[in-house]
Amino acid sequence: MKYKIYLAIILLLVVAGLFLFNYKNNNKKVVVDQIQTTKPEEPTPTKIEPIVFTQEQLNDYYQTTKNPFVLHIRKALNGYLNGTNVGMDSSDLVIEKDEIDGSPTGLSSFDKDYYKSKFVVFMIDDSIAGGKFIRIIFQDKPDKVFIAWVYKLAGGEYDFRGFSQDSTYTEEKMKEVQVLYKTILEDKFHSI
Repeated sequence: MKYKIYLAIILLLVVAGLFLFNYKNNNKKVVVDQIQTTKPEEPTPTKIEPIVFTQEQLNDYYQTTKNPFVLHIRKALNGYLNGTNVGMDSSDLVIEKDEIDGSPTGLSSFDKDYYKSKFVVFMIDDSIAGGKFIRIIFQDKPDKVFIAWVYKLAGGEYDFRGFSQDSTYTEEKMKEVQVLYKTILEDKFHSI
């Protein structure tokens, strides 16, 4: 009788083992089938949309077009274009080609067609040395961000002290900027 109980237990364990073995293999096959028939997901590129500015944000931006530091940039660019260099006390430093950190500086480093175009203000920062660093983009050639350094003299006059390309804005980044800031870049009325 003991012998029959042991035999029954062994038989039961063998049946249970076969059942588990078969169950595991069936589940593995289903997973393998799913993996083989499913294509890997490709990342979908993020579509960049223009920023939708509120009227308040636009009004704040429009105020920058009346900023005397910003207006002086146009005065200096016009002076450079007509050869008078009005608005630039240290004109050699501002005009002559140079390089800082591998980035071109000086008005003569770039095509004059940029300066004939109106520009929009991209960003204004205070300069540690005084005055303002104003990042601008020319509307007719929006492929670069430029940094203009304008300084306010003790007598209240403004001086155009430096001009360079902001090389952190690569070609790829500029394409994004052109889409994101399309509203401002296409606004000819509020450009300088």
